[in-house]
Amino acid sequence: MTPIYIASIGSYAGKSILALVMGLRLRDRGLKVTYLKPVGTLPVSEQGIVTDEDALFIARSLGFEGPVAALCPVLLTGDLSERALQGDVASLDDQILKAYRTVSAGADVTLIGGVGNLSRGALVNLSGRRVATLLDSRVLLVARYDSDSTVEDVLLTSDLLGERLAAVAFNHVREEALEHVRGPVRGYLERHGVAVVGAAPRDDVLASVTVRELAEQLNAKVLCCENRLDDLVKHFVIGAMNVASAVRYFREREDKAVITGGDRPDIQLAALQTPTKAVILTGNLHPSSVIVKRAQQVGVPMLLVASDTLSTVEQIETTIGKLRVREAAKVERARELLETNLDFERLFEIIGIGK
Repeated sequence: MTPIYIASIGSYAGKSILALVMGLRLRDRGLKVTYLKPVGTLPVSEQGIVTDEDALFIARSLGFEGPVAALCPVLLTGDLSERALQGDVASLDDQILKAYRTVSAGADVTLIGGVGNLSRGALVNLSGRRVATLLDSRVLLVARYDSDSTVEDVLLTSDLLGERLAAVAFNHVREEALEHVRGPVRGYLERHGVAVVGAAPRDDVLASVTVRELAEQLNAKVLCCENRLDDLVKHFVIGAMNVASAVRYFREREDKAVITGGDRPDIQLAALQTPTKAVILTGNLHPSSVIVKRAQQVGVPMLLVASDTLSTVEQIETTIGKLRVREAAKVERARELLETNLDFERLFEIIGIGK
């Protein structure tokens, strides 16, 4: 059985979706693949058992039918952190090892999900490096490329992990930086002993958010069209201009959500006349019945929020990029994108997984 630990140098690099795509690819080869997240931070209840949301989603997607309790043996809660600071946490190694044996039983490959960055979990002696060592696993490092300082982070991580590091995969790379990463950056790292298995670009579909997620994150009241809450929003437009400018601007953006004051019926109607996925009404100001009726006719959800427009925009900016990939359309897009841009076969060869 081969374990692969998926780590990152920063949060929200795409570890979970990469693990799922990798698992699906290995499963298509005829291998039995399972998933474990030794340390989690996203508690969710399933059958009365608290586990990690990512662990449950990925494991189930790969066909795991074993005990839910084994998927994430340690959850980093505030209580656990406080106890650790007080010196009141015994070794958690046995819990990790027991879960690993349970989940990996009969599997050809066990994918092990990291949490946050490599230092996360160190408070309870379960940093990424320590867990990878405990489970004798090679490491795939996922790096969200921002600038050449990311290269320095990769080099430092390589020194930290040593021979456990199998390769690095760059993710969420801006279009204008792709050739730089695939050329000079890759060449530099390879010359310094770090295998680079590809660079995947930032993608509008994966960066999108469902109307439902928007409503939940903004604590919004849905005024109509509940049957369209699973539509994907790729762009956000602030409706604060005059109506003539708004119509022209709105027509340039499809799959958008328009953020505007509840007291701007002219902007609201302009949004409903163009391809729009949702209208977010700020200031807790209800629209007129005429507006709601028109929204129902064209199938555009109206979301009412209490915050002002600026605060709403700031909240959305904080949310985007931190949402988990769950929708089937996003999973398929992620698989297409990653399999096109990452050399999984080279990665498997480095780790020792035969064809």
